[in-house]
Amino acid sequence: MTRYISALVLALLAATAMAVPAQAHAELKSSNPASGAALDAPPKQIELTFSEAIALPDGDAVTITGPDGAKWPITQAAAVDKTITAQVDAAAAKAGAHTLAWQAKSDDGDVVSGTFSFTMNVAAPVSSSTAPPSTITMSATASNAPPSTTTAESGGIPAWVWIVIGLVVIVGAILLFRRKAKPE
Repeated sequence: MTRYISALVLALLAATAMAVPAQAHAELKSSNPASGAALDAPPKQIELTFSEAIALPDGDAVTITGPDGAKWPITQAAAVDKTITAQVDAAAAKAGAHTLAWQAKSDDGDVVSGTFSFTMNVAAPVSSSTAPPSTITMSATASNAPPSTTTAESGGIPAWVWIVIGLVVIVGAILLFRRKAKPE
Protein backbone atom coordinates (compact mmCIF):
# COMPACT_ATOMS: atom_id res chain seq x y z
CA MET A 1 0.00 0.00 0.00
CA THR A 2 2.82 2.44 0.83
CA ARG A 3 4.34 1.67 -2.54
CA TYR A 4 1.17 2.95 -4.28
CA ILE A 5 1.02 6.08 -2.14
CA SER A 6 4.68 6.81 -2.91
CA ALA A 7 4.00 6.34 -6.61
CA LEU A 8 0.99 8.65 -6.40
CA VAL A 9 3.01 11.39 -4.67
CA LEU A 10 5.82 11.11 -7.22
CA ALA A 11 3.36 11.18 -10.12
CA LEU A 12 1.61 14.28 -8.73
CA LEU A 13 4.92 16.07 -8.21
CA ALA A 14 6.10 15.20 -11.72
CA ALA A 15 2.81 16.35 -13.27
CA THR A 16 2.75 19.68 -11.47
CA ALA A 17 6.45 20.32 -12.10
CA MET A 18 5.91 19.96 -15.84
CA ALA A 19 2.59 21.84 -16.03
CA VAL A 20 3.30 24.94 -13.92
CA PRO A 21 5.86 26.64 -16.20
CA ALA A 22 3.53 26.29 -19.18
CA GLN A 23 0.91 28.42 -17.38
CA ALA A 24 3.10 31.54 -17.14
CA HIS A 25 1.70 34.65 -18.80
CA ALA A 26 2.87 38.20 -19.14
CA GLU A 27 2.09 40.29 -16.06
CA LEU A 28 1.87 44.05 -15.83
CA LYS A 29 4.92 45.18 -13.83
CA SER A 30 4.57 48.97 -14.01
CA SER A 31 2.58 51.69 -15.67
CA ASN A 32 2.66 55.41 -16.35
CA PRO A 33 0.38 56.72 -14.96
CA ALA A 34 0.71 54.41 -11.98
CA SER A 35 -2.24 52.64 -10.42
CA GLY A 36 -3.82 54.95 -7.84
CA ALA A 37 -1.85 58.01 -8.99
CA ALA A 38 -3.29 61.49 -8.57
CA LEU A 39 -2.37 63.63 -11.58
CA ASP A 40 -2.52 67.41 -11.84
CA ALA A 41 -2.29 67.28 -15.65
CA PRO A 42 -3.55 64.62 -18.04
CA PRO A 43 -0.93 62.27 -19.49
CA LYS A 44 -0.10 62.60 -23.18
CA GLN A 45 1.13 59.02 -23.40
CA ILE A 46 0.33 55.77 -21.60
CA GLU A 47 3.17 53.33 -20.96
CA LEU A 48 2.63 49.76 -19.74
CA THR A 49 5.62 47.53 -18.94
CA PHE A 50 5.20 43.75 -18.70
CA SER A 51 7.21 40.81 -17.32
CA GLU A 52 7.85 39.35 -20.78
CA ALA A 53 7.66 40.32 -24.44
CA ILE A 54 4.13 41.07 -25.59
CA ALA A 55 2.24 42.04 -28.75
CA LEU A 56 -0.84 44.13 -29.40
CA PRO A 57 -4.12 42.19 -29.16
CA ASP A 58 -6.74 42.11 -31.91
CA GLY A 59 -8.91 44.63 -30.01
CA ASP A 60 -8.00 47.82 -28.20
CA ALA A 61 -4.77 47.55 -26.22
CA VAL A 62 -5.62 50.53 -23.99
CA THR A 63 -8.89 52.28 -23.12
CA ILE A 64 -9.40 55.07 -20.60
CA THR A 65 -12.86 55.80 -19.26
CA GLY A 66 -13.54 59.04 -17.40
CA PRO A 67 -15.82 59.60 -14.41
CA ASP A 68 -18.66 60.53 -16.77
CA GLY A 69 -18.31 57.25 -18.71
CA ALA A 70 -16.76 58.92 -21.76
CA LYS A 71 -13.75 57.21 -23.35
CA TRP A 72 -10.57 59.07 -24.20
CA PRO A 73 -9.44 58.87 -27.82
CA ILE A 74 -6.37 56.58 -28.04
CA THR A 75 -4.02 56.78 -31.04
CA GLN A 76 -0.74 55.25 -32.10
CA ALA A 77 -0.69 52.21 -29.83
CA ALA A 78 2.52 50.21 -30.25
CA ALA A 79 4.15 47.19 -28.61
CA VAL A 80 7.93 46.99 -28.45
CA ASP A 81 9.50 44.11 -26.51
CA LYS A 82 7.94 44.31 -23.00
CA THR A 83 6.26 47.72 -23.36
CA ILE A 84 3.00 48.99 -24.81
CA THR A 85 2.78 52.73 -25.46
CA ALA A 86 -0.26 54.66 -26.60
CA GLN A 87 -0.75 58.33 -27.40
CA VAL A 88 -3.87 59.85 -25.83
CA ASP A 89 -5.94 62.91 -26.56
CA ALA A 90 -6.19 64.36 -23.07
CA ALA A 91 -8.91 66.83 -24.07
CA ALA A 92 -11.45 64.29 -22.75
CA ALA A 93 -9.90 64.38 -19.26
CA LYS A 94 -12.26 65.42 -16.47
CA ALA A 95 -11.71 65.81 -12.74
CA GLY A 96 -12.25 62.57 -10.87
CA ALA A 97 -11.46 58.87 -11.08
CA HIS A 98 -10.51 57.38 -14.45
CA THR A 99 -10.27 53.69 -15.28
CA LEU A 100 -7.52 52.41 -17.55
CA ALA A 101 -8.23 48.99 -19.08
CA TRP A 102 -5.46 47.17 -20.95
CA GLN A 103 -4.98 44.02 -23.03
CA ALA A 104 -1.80 42.41 -24.29
CA LYS A 105 -0.99 39.21 -26.19
CA SER A 106 1.57 36.96 -24.47
CA ASP A 107 4.21 35.03 -26.41
CA ASP A 108 2.06 31.90 -26.16
CA GLY A 109 -0.82 33.71 -27.91
CA ASP A 110 -3.07 34.08 -24.88
CA VAL A 111 -4.49 37.53 -24.22
CA VAL A 112 -4.03 38.92 -20.71
CA SER A 113 -5.94 41.93 -19.46
CA GLY A 114 -6.54 44.07 -16.43
CA THR A 115 -7.70 47.42 -15.14
CA PHE A 116 -6.58 50.04 -12.69
CA SER A 117 -7.62 53.56 -11.83
CA PHE A 118 -5.99 56.93 -11.45
CA THR A 119 -7.41 60.31 -10.46
CA MET A 120 -7.29 63.62 -12.29
CA ASN A 121 -6.99 66.68 -10.02
CA VAL A 122 -8.22 69.92 -11.55
CA ALA A 123 -8.01 73.40 -10.02
CA ALA A 124 -11.40 74.72 -8.93
CA PRO A 125 -12.72 77.56 -11.10
CA VAL A 126 -12.78 81.05 -9.60
CA SER A 127 -16.39 81.95 -8.90
CA SER A 128 -16.02 85.73 -9.04
CA SER A 129 -13.96 87.96 -11.32
CA THR A 130 -13.26 90.37 -8.43
CA ALA A 131 -11.90 87.71 -6.13
CA PRO A 132 -8.15 87.21 -6.16
CA PRO A 133 -7.03 84.11 -8.03
CA SER A 134 -6.60 81.12 -5.79
CA THR A 135 -5.01 77.77 -6.38
CA ILE A 136 -6.21 74.58 -4.86
CA THR A 137 -3.65 71.82 -4.74
CA MET A 138 -4.82 68.29 -4.15
CA SER A 139 -2.46 65.45 -3.54
CA ALA A 140 -2.59 61.79 -2.85
CA THR A 141 -0.02 59.19 -2.09
CA ALA A 142 1.00 57.40 -5.24
CA SER A 143 2.27 53.86 -4.93
CA ASN A 144 4.91 52.30 -7.13
CA ALA A 145 3.45 48.90 -6.39
CA PRO A 146 2.30 47.05 -9.48
CA PRO A 147 -1.41 47.39 -10.10
CA SER A 148 -3.66 44.48 -9.48
CA THR A 149 -4.29 42.65 -12.67
CA THR A 150 -6.81 40.17 -13.85
CA THR A 151 -5.54 37.68 -16.34
CA ALA A 152 -7.91 36.18 -18.82
CA GLU A 153 -7.21 32.47 -19.03
CA SER A 154 -8.37 30.75 -22.18
CA GLY A 155 -9.96 27.70 -20.54
CA GLY A 156 -10.89 28.77 -17.03
CA ILE A 157 -9.23 25.93 -15.10
CA PRO A 158 -5.46 25.49 -15.56
CA ALA A 159 -4.30 22.29 -17.26
CA TRP A 160 -2.25 21.15 -14.27
CA VAL A 161 -5.44 20.90 -12.18
CA TRP A 162 -6.94 18.50 -14.74
CA ILE A 163 -3.72 16.46 -14.78
CA VAL A 164 -3.76 16.12 -10.98
CA ILE A 165 -7.45 15.17 -10.97
CA GLY A 166 -6.81 12.58 -13.69
CA LEU A 167 -3.91 11.06 -11.78
CA VAL A 168 -5.91 10.87 -8.56
CA VAL A 169 -8.80 9.15 -10.36
CA ILE A 170 -6.48 6.63 -12.06
CA VAL A 171 -4.59 5.78 -8.85
CA GLY A 172 -7.88 5.56 -6.93
CA ALA A 173 -9.32 3.18 -9.53
CA ILE A 174 -6.19 0.99 -9.36
CA LEU A 175 -6.35 0.84 -5.57
CA LEU A 176 -10.08 0.07 -5.61
CA PHE A 177 -9.59 -2.66 -8.23
CA ARG A 178 -6.73 -4.24 -6.26
CA ARG A 179 -8.74 -4.13 -3.04
CA LYS A 180 -11.70 -5.95 -4.66
CA ALA A 181 -9.41 -8.45 -6.38
CA LYS A 182 -7.79 -9.62 -3.11
CA PRO A 183 -9.41 -12.76 -1.67
CA GLU A 184 -10.48 -12.26 1.94
